[in-house]
Amino acid sequence: MSKSTFGVHHHNRGGIGRRGSSVTVIQNNVQHSYLRTAKITFYVVLAVVGIFAAVISTYYLPPLAAVPIGLAAGTIIGGLAASIIAIWPVLRAIWWWLPEITLVLLLIGGWVYLQDQTNPLITGAAYASVIAGCCLTPASRRYALALLWCLIVRHRLRACFSTFLPTDRHGHLPFIGLAKPIPVGERVWVWLRPGLSLDQIENQLGRIAVACWAASVTVTKARTSNSAAIYLDIKRRDVLGGLVGSPLTEELPTDVPAITRPIATVPAQLDLADVPENDDTDPTERPAKKNGRPPAVNGIPAKTATDNPDLDWI
Repeated sequence: MSKSTFGVHHHNRGGIGRRGSSVTVIQNNVQHSYLRTAKITFYVVLAVVGIFAAVISTYYLPPLAAVPIGLAAGTIIGGLAASIIAIWPVLRAIWWWLPEITLVLLLIGGWVYLQDQTNPLITGAAYASVIAGCCLTPASRRYALALLWCLIVRHRLRACFSTFLPTDRHGHLPFIGLAKPIPVGERVWVWLRPGLSLDQIENQLGRIAVACWAASVTVTKARTSNSAAIYLDIKRRDVLGGLVGSPLTEELPTDVPAITRPIATVPAQLDLADVPENDDTDPTERPAKKNGRPPAVNGIPAKTATDNPDLDWI
């Protein structure tokens, strides 16, 4: 184990590259932080559980016998709690690779079991038939590719989170849960650590889309009562742009005769034969106006709006 990293060292004794390069699995500050937290947890649990176990044991045993029982119970439970905290970075790395580890164990276990029950030829034929069925059938091939993208996108999210998201002294990143295929791509359940917010994730959606090799990424709350649980929808295709088959078209009759409708004649020009060309009214018979007033009838001029006595002052 190196002083600065915990992981596997790869020494380059020749060729291109740096000598003494190493692959970091757990950073040094993260490892020391978890070890310090594990020690504190051990002593706290030892004191609390030991006191409670000793007090309860006094009802059944003498006080001198209750003290060792309390110390033993506190040591066992405190050691378990401290061990889980100390190895939590390793457990977190195992969680990142849990689907792949499970798949490999199932394949190896199935091969070993079939070899014990039958001969290797039948085992190979069974595996080949399963692989051929998944690759040749369109529906199973699409589902297998969707599951493969779900495995890939979890690692891509972890890589981009560790690149541009802030972490605390423990190196905490958002907890990446399981991913499932959706019609447009993949949906990943993510739990945000303290110090992160939904706005910080929304500001980095473009960089997340680039890291996941996707067209776009959207984020929504998984729960309305908790802002820490979110969904990341990795969109790779537009399902609304394709043609969707409808079963209703199969119910339409095919022997319906075509209906020919008569075409109405559209006039090319207006027919004004019935409209007289000249006005037959004699200009001398038209009533004349003087100063905008109608003509007088029987020598009495007609009243206008200005003949109102109430408006004479205007």
